[in-house]
Amino acid sequence: MLGRVTQKTWSMLVYLFLFAPILAVTLMSFNASRFSKYPPTGYTLDWYVDAFEDPAIVQAILTSAFIAIVAASLATIIGTLAAVAISRYSFRLHEFFRATFMAPLIIPEVVIAVALLALSANLNLQGGLPIVIAGHVLIGLPFVLTVVSARLHGLGVDVEEAAMDLGANEVQTFFKVTLPLAMPGVIAGLVLAFTISFDNFLVTYMTAGSGTVTIPIKIYSMLRFEVSPKIHAASTIVIALTVALMLLYQFFSRESEEKTH
Repeated sequence: MLGRVTQKTWSMLVYLFLFAPILAVTLMSFNASRFSKYPPTGYTLDWYVDAFEDPAIVQAILTSAFIAIVAASLATIIGTLAAVAISRYSFRLHEFFRATFMAPLIIPEVVIAVALLALSANLNLQGGLPIVIAGHVLIGLPFVLTVVSARLHGLGVDVEEAAMDLGANEVQTFFKVTLPLAMPGVIAGLVLAFTISFDNFLVTYMTAGSGTVTIPIKIYSMLRFEVSPKIHAASTIVIALTVALMLLYQFFSRESEEKTH
């Protein structure tokens, strides 16, 4: 009994340590004062209005959304095809193939960013959207592969074999049987890859160049001049969007598990 109480206490302290700063940022975004004071001197929504009326912040959000949509779409297509190959086929270098796709999950992002910078220099691209999107695809691939592979593993191959016994070829089986059944996992992987791309700072900051400003970079640049409730409001918008996307991911993950069982 004492051990269980101690475990719960430590768990609560860990959660408090992780989420207290986020709660503080959210609370201070409603501060009536133009200075970041805690506790707030009053409460207002004016800073959210200012954030949405700031063209630079709006443009940064739109840029982040565009990059995330493109990167998540590419990561989902590549990751889904890779998951099918890994889950449904046996071939030489099978484990090497899996490890290659999972490598960005364990390689530090700064190493990925430096490698992309070297590639960018060799191609004379000088950073920018193509390199940023390539980096986001790389860091999103392992998550898509993991989620879709789990979904395919739970489905088994009986339905696909039945479709081929009835005359369907491999392409028809994939588009009419495998993909529809795996769709909850595919959508969950897409949402997760979008979230990771939208929130990414390090790879984006090191590869974007001067012409590409995402919302994490915009918030960082604003912090260099002042810390105001407007920055907290912009940060809270990003937090709210991230939480909403994670809830959406949980929904599709749960639906995927329920359909599997």
